[in-house]
Amino acid sequence: MILHGSFYSALALGQHELYQKLFPQRGEIYVVEKDGDQKKLFPLVTNRTLPSLYAVPREIEDASSTAAKLIEILGPPEAENSAEEEKKLFADLAGNSNQQLVAEIKVSRREKLLQEKTQAAINDLNQRLSDQTDVYEPLRSKLTADQVTKIKALKIMGLGFQDQDYRFYTDKGLGGQLFGFVGYRDNKLQGNYGLEGYFDKILTGKQGEITSERDALGNLIAIGQQSFIEKEDGAQLVLTIDRAIQYRACQELKNSIELHQAKGGSIIIIKPQTGAILAMCSFPDYDPNEYYKVPDLGLFNNPAIFNTYEPGSVFKTITMAAALNEGKITPETVYTDMGLVDFGQYKIRNFNDKVYGVQTMTQVLETSINTGAIFAMRQIGPSVFTKYVKAFGFGEPTGIELAGEINGDIANLSKKGEIFAATASFGQGISVTPLQMAAAFASIANGGKLMKPYLVSQIITGDKITNIEPQEVRQVISPKTAALLSGMLVSVVENGHAKKAQIAGYRVAGKTGTAQIPKPGGGYMSDDHIIGSFVGFAPFNNPQFAMLIRVDEPQEGRLGETVAGPVFANVGKFILQYYNVPYDKPFDKK
Repeated sequence: MILHGSFYSALALGQHELYQKLFPQRGEIYVVEKDGDQKKLFPLVTNRTLPSLYAVPREIEDASSTAAKLIEILGPPEAENSAEEEKKLFADLAGNSNQQLVAEIKVSRREKLLQEKTQAAINDLNQRLSDQTDVYEPLRSKLTADQVTKIKALKIMGLGFQDQDYRFYTDKGLGGQLFGFVGYRDNKLQGNYGLEGYFDKILTGKQGEITSERDALGNLIAIGQQSFIEKEDGAQLVLTIDRAIQYRACQELKNSIELHQAKGGSIIIIKPQTGAILAMCSFPDYDPNEYYKVPDLGLFNNPAIFNTYEPGSVFKTITMAAALNEGKITPETVYTDMGLVDFGQYKIRNFNDKVYGVQTMTQVLETSINTGAIFAMRQIGPSVFTKYVKAFGFGEPTGIELAGEINGDIANLSKKGEIFAATASFGQGISVTPLQMAAAFASIANGGKLMKPYLVSQIITGDKITNIEPQEVRQVISPKTAALLSGMLVSVVENGHAKKAQIAGYRVAGKTGTAQIPKPGGGYMSDDHIIGSFVGFAPFNNPQFAMLIRVDEPQEGRLGETVAGPVFANVGKFILQYYNVPYDKPFDKK
């Protein structure tokens, strides 16, 4: 079997063909793009071959001189200062009003730090090159052509180059958390997080094997009799992601986060009829090409499937769906809002303590009335309400092909007491993932049929192509209920608190949410810490997409209609024009 030491030394010393036979190429990840009337595959994740530098230390005549010359060309590893390093370096300069002096000191300190790093790198390399028992020492990867030329010009015996494949992500800023990355874990190179983590086994392929005669010390004899089992390259993935929609969605989300000075956010776009994910990204994001520079490991987790939150008023849609489907209410059912529902120890009020009087169920959604959601829940009771919450997929993972998906938490609905169902009816006391919420709305757009969200449409293994078919999870509500509820959601956008999500020429169905953030020990954070969201679909008569936008802790605007509604309108307009979808209502083209 393959072992380290002399085997890798043999590879490094020129047996490139052997390397190619033994080590599989990791499968690439593609999207389908239109090229006129034709379709072609565009690589979002591919492999690049770059030279690496290695040494055979026992052949190095002057380790000290070699180390100095190499560091002069290569520079010290991680030559750029980290943000934390910069902060410590200049901590004592804060508040100094002499800008010219500060600038001069900064230059001087950076130069000194670089000198220290350079000398440390030379000392370390000198020590590694001085080990006369070492037959193979990897020195630096991903060299530039200029660096290779300069090192070759040194003509130092014991140095060599070897081409290596590296993972390359082509579209920076378009969903690092979606892809994950390839890096070392437990001294093994493997996919981590996202698609890379979920599909690691089939992307990796199968490594070949070599058997060979060995000498008395157990080392492989390079010229001895050998036998091979050749490697099997990894499978290729074709995604459901539409690159044009992904780009526009990510840009619009980022613009909103920056405009409203938010902490972060997510956007998910689903094809309702199939569950195919057309776009998914979150911010802050990271570049998987440089994953090792990420200061916070939590950034690797995909917020769309990992970060749960109390959904707030968007969940009133789920409550209405349940009561409508049970035949206990209609869009025109009325009740009298007194501004408060008394549960003895607990009293639930409307937002800003408003009292609305006589209201229909449609108006409850339009104006987002908490007591109205409680009224609808009470018509079916907590147990039936809980049944529908589960049927919509809350409290369990969707099964999407991404590493790290979590369940959300609807455990409060199992507790005794109507108060738990009452708070859940307007989206408090339970937690969901953005993907769960997006999939639930997509089911309403799909005539009440919940589809499993999925990201991979094809898996290509050699000459074999496996097509991934859409999977129906269950019929949650009837087509009639879905149509009635969709009409109510159109009224929310046209007459209620979601006007900023309107798209000229199209009827949009959707609901806003402005949710409080729970404290770890109970209660809620201040009103400065909220999550603004919008979930909807368009057009009403033939939904082409369902979309969720979540904006975390915006400091400006704050309300879901303000921070998320315009993102839906801008991205939705792009999608409908991109698909050339006919208008479904008149509008003034001026």
